Amino acid sequence: MWYWGYWIVVAKSVVLFIVTGIAKSFGVFIPTMVERLESDYATVGLICSLPATSMYLLSPFVTLVLKKINHRVVAMLGGVLCGSCIIASAFFKNSVTVGVCLALSGVGLSMTYMPTVIALNDFFREKFVLMNTITLYGYTTGSMLLPIIMERSFEAYGYVGAFIILGGIAFNLFACGATIRKAPRNAATNEGRSDNEVKEKQKCLSKGEPSMQTEGICYREEEEEVEREEDKEEDDSEECVLEKRRLIQNERRNTSTQETSPNARSSWTSSAFQTGKRFCGILNEPLYLFTIPINFLCLFSMYSWMLFLVPHAEHLGIPPSKAIFLSTIGGIGGIIGRTIFIILVGKGINVYVVYIAIGLIGTASFLLDFISSAYAVRATLAFVQGFSFFIEDAIMSSLFKDAVFDNRNFNMAVALGLFAGGLGATCAGTITGYLFDVTQSFTMVFIIVGFIHAVMVVNLFIVWMLIKRRRQDVSSYFDH
Repeated sequence: MWYWGYWIVVAKSVVLFIVTGIAKSFGVFIPTMVERLESDYATVGLICSLPATSMYLLSPFVTLVLKKINHRVVAMLGGVLCGSCIIASAFFKNSVTVGVCLALSGVGLSMTYMPTVIALNDFFREKFVLMNTITLYGYTTGSMLLPIIMERSFEAYGYVGAFIILGGIAFNLFACGATIRKAPRNAATNEGRSDNEVKEKQKCLSKGEPSMQTEGICYREEEEEVEREEDKEEDDSEECVLEKRRLIQNERRNTSTQETSPNARSSWTSSAFQTGKRFCGILNEPLYLFTIPINFLCLFSMYSWMLFLVPHAEHLGIPPSKAIFLSTIGGIGGIIGRTIFIILVGKGINVYVVYIAIGLIGTASFLLDFISSAYAVRATLAFVQGFSFFIEDAIMSSLFKDAVFDNRNFNMAVALGLFAGGLGATCAGTITGYLFDVTQSFTMVFIIVGFIHAVMVVNLFIVWMLIKRRRQDVSSYFDH
């Protein structure tokens, strides 16, 4: 049933379609929600960010629960919870009650999202970055289509009717959860790692082929294949396999010692890392831990843009019927950007060069927000921002594979990265709304977001340098 992995790809795409669609749809509801709930933009921004926030923040907890409970059952229950809570929130006029309902909907999103991510990695361990990037088309499509559907539903059926339709769309998460299966036990999955993974790593070591999964181990040049063939004709023997396993284990210990040496940290911090090793292997991934601010800042910038793009346009005097199409334009830019990115990934280009270049373009689009309020200019900026953000949302999947040294820490790395992203999402809704309440200028708010996005790009550049250095160190180790 290896082909079932492609249904997982479709399911994750639909999940992301709903996740981003919910976030972008709130751009239609925010002005009305401020009046209906008798609140301010900061509070409503916080409430509207709660679905995504809860989904990300609860990812570590859901990951732990999934060790005990059937993944498919958890995912299907999550779909029912999400849709029910979104529909329920339509009938309340108290900001606290609506906030609780939307937070619970985020719990349901997390219960569906995490099992699909884990299943995707199980089916496509060696091609996770590529397949995950393909699923992100759902993210882009949701941001492009659902705001239009909600805007038309709002005009036709009012506030309550539009929320009910949004909840009905969220119920499709139930079907997504039903697609989850256990991956077949072979070398392409995490299930059958005992013997097959050793052989795969042996093959990688002997041939010098780079792999997204074993980048911390396999960094040899192609000419080493000739040397090894000359030195050992019996390279596939059991003795060779055991020797390479010892080398791998020694390299892990050496890398961990090098990156957590006393020169880098105080003795009590090193002791804390050694103690934490017994409880959570992710604490032994210092390079990955350094990437966590990237997840926070990336989601902060993205959700600030998704929540307030339409209100920003309306505040500049653009009619709501035209402002809503800025989301569509941003989505079109995202589809074009993602397609180009997938082609580049397939050709083996260094993805971090793309991320940094696109990040600089996206930063410039925010810093230039003041240039004009004309619709053509706003549409151009929305296109560029969508083009940038829907490439940058693949950054986390690359870091999960490149910055995590031991694949056994993959699931918790995903959960921790999503947790940081959840903090960024909730800060985006709250802080961006607060900044508007203070400045009464979305232009000023977007310029500030541009500076925050620039910090993320700088952090990503530093991480890229550290990843390159670790690869060189590992390659040098095996050369000797």
